[in-house]
Formats: sequence, structure tokens, C-alpha cells
Amino acid sequence: MLRRLAGAGRLPRRQAARKAVRTGRPLVNEERKRCIESCEVSRLVRYELGGVEQKVTLEGRRADAPVVIFLHGGPGSPLPISVGTRGMFPELADRYVLVAWDQLGCGANRCALGDDACIERYVDMTLDLVRAVRRDFPGNEVNLLGVSWGSILAARAATREPELIDHVVTYGQVLKQLGFNEEVFEALERSAMPGKLKNELHAIRGSGVRDLKSGMRLAGWVRKYTEGYQAQGGGMMPVGTFVRGLLASPDYTLRDLVAAVSNDFSRSERLFAEIFAVDLSDELANMQVPYLIVQGETDIVTSTRAIRAFVAECGNPNLRYAEAPRSGHMPGTAGMDLLFARMADFLGASTPAAEAVR
Repeated sequence: MLRRLAGAGRLPRRQAARKAVRTGRPLVNEERKRCIESCEVSRLVRYELGGVEQKVTLEGRRADAPVVIFLHGGPGSPLPISVGTRGMFPELADRYVLVAWDQLGCGANRCALGDDACIERYVDMTLDLVRAVRRDFPGNEVNLLGVSWGSILAARAATREPELIDHVVTYGQVLKQLGFNEEVFEALERSAMPGKLKNELHAIRGSGVRDLKSGMRLAGWVRKYTEGYQAQGGGMMPVGTFVRGLLASPDYTLRDLVAAVSNDFSRSERLFAEIFAVDLSDELANMQVPYLIVQGETDIVTSTRAIRAFVAECGNPNLRYAEAPRSGHMPGTAGMDLLFARMADFLGASTPAAEAVR
């Protein structure tokens, strides 16, 4: 599953950085330390977001570079970029000021989730983060990079206060009917699922219930029996490499790492009820901020077929669309290559990855 790490003490910094991004493999050795030391901006800060002090990391080789705020998915899954990955993505830090925030309740900002965990509260926190970053970098462009659940936060934040955000880039854009769309049911019907499970599938489909338990069942089946999450031939996300990097992080503890993979989000009935019911059609159709959507070719969770048709039909010139071949809802190495390359073009920052994909 994992390939050998790039830059294992032998490659020059820039060559190692290029290889790291092209293969989707972060640096976790002395090269990482040199990357951190070479940055004009490389620090852990604490911002008050939604009334709660939270940890955020900032890193960039140039302090005047465009800011990219990463909004992770899940909810509650701070990967691939997190508070614990400072120094692990040198090619991004070379071109941007990269802002990593483990959303409240996971990773470095672990805590028990209260009854007030809802979409709008996390949108509030996202906008607080944008304002805090703008105060620290008043002359920089500020952009959002949201994946899956993070795309909900990006779309809602850009809709609510478009003047604060210069560009939005998303991968796995949520539109509506997340996880319960007809494409999911049809793909599972065609799959090699055992008959007993298909009977359960029929019951879920017929009931019309869109709750956490049903959503988790469907997600598990999509992972196991389809390419909706992970496409064949697109390269696997180097999970083991990320874990080793987090263990060696100057900003993460073992408890943070545990909270990055196991936290209260998976039990938040209210939050998931909102996520399953969300419909961003109006927000995206009327988006005032330049907005690039990158979708995996085989993604049925946030349906690529539906997003492709929506962007083509809505007529909003601010919406751009790109599709990653051999990628599902989780991008894998091929999807990450295309995402970073298209983002570089969209934000006007050329990178070796962008040149390689052209």
C-alpha cells in the first residue's frame, strides 16, 4: 500500500518536495525539519473560533504568498492536512501560506461535542478563522480548500461573506442527498453485495429514513462493494506515512492522533441529520466567489454525475469544474496530483505538479 518515502536524507530539498507532491507522500524525516526551518512562516498559533480557543498551524516559505485555508472532511477527519502535518507538504508551503485547522472536536482541538454541534456553528468558526488570518496577513489573498464535509463549510462561508474570500477550491463537493442519492442505491444494487445485505439495502431505500445508522451502513457498503470511495488504479492514500508523520510532529501529541481518527463526530445525530438534509444548489448557483470544483471520476458519495450536470446547467460563470480520472470520493495519489495542479492554475501559482499534469 505504501511506497518508500521521498527525500529520505538523499534528495535535494526541492527535488524531494516535487517528488512528495507528485506521489502524494509527505516528508517525515530531516527533510521535513529543513522545510520548517526554511519557511518565513512556520508556527502553531491559537485563535478564538466560535468563542473557543483553538490550535491552528501556519506555514509558508514566503509570508506574502496566497493563503490557503484547508477545511478537512469527515466531519472529524483531519486528513491529509492537519495541525500535525507542518513540514510534511513542502511543495504547498513553497507556493502558499498553508493554514491547517483541526475542527473543534477532533485532533489537536479534541473535546466532547455538545448539543450545539451543527453546520452553522462550524461555518461561524470557519469565518472566524478567515478573519483571524486576514488580521495576521492583511495584504495576502485568502482562499479556501475544502474536501467533502469541508466543501459545505467553504460554500456556506463564501455565500455568507463573499468579500472575505478570494477563491474557493473543493474536492468531493457536497450538493444534496449526500450518501443517499439514487446513484448510491443503483451502484449497490449492481454490486456483488450478498443477497441478505441487499434486502437490508431495499429496506433502507424504501423507508425514506436518512439517519446516522443508515448512513453509516450505506457508507460501509460503498467502501466495500464499489469504487465510490477509492478507485482502482489511482494510487492509495498513504495512511501509514501520515500516521508516522503525525507521531513525529512538533505540534501533535499521541492523544491528538487518537482524536484525529476516533472522536464524537461519528455519534453526532444532529450534525449528521443536517448533513444528510443539506442542499447547496442555491448557494452554488448564486456563488459570487470564483469557485473550482474537482471531482473524482468514480465518486458516487458526492455524486460526480450530479455535480458535472449541475455546473453545466446552472450557468454561473464563477463555477469551474475539473474531473480526476482514477479517483473516487477519496482522491488517492492521482486525484491529489490533479487537485493541487488545478488549484495552482486557478490561484495563479505555478508548481511542478501543475507543469507535470499539463
